[in-house]
Amino acid sequence: MKRFLHGRTLTPLIGPWIACLTAAALVYMFERAMPAFHDIVKIVYFIIGVLLAIITGRALRSRMGKRRQGERRHGDRRDRDDED
Repeated sequence: MKRFLHGRTLTPLIGPWIACLTAAALVYMFERAMPAFHDIVKIVYFIIGVLLAIITGRALRSRMGKRRQGERRHGDRRDRDDED
């Protein structure tokens, strides 16, 4: 069975999720105080949702597949013998 997120933690996602949820809560409080802005608030909710989806998708994409599993360097320069 594969490990969750290939052994990575969810720590980099916690900050953006908290920020988006806080922004959504503030928008909700604004909407409750001023119901006339309901149509504009729907657009703001949509923007917050899209931002959250993009941030989450990028975080998950960088941890998927073989992008992070292989050796990042092709060779170690210190161990190479230069015999010219």
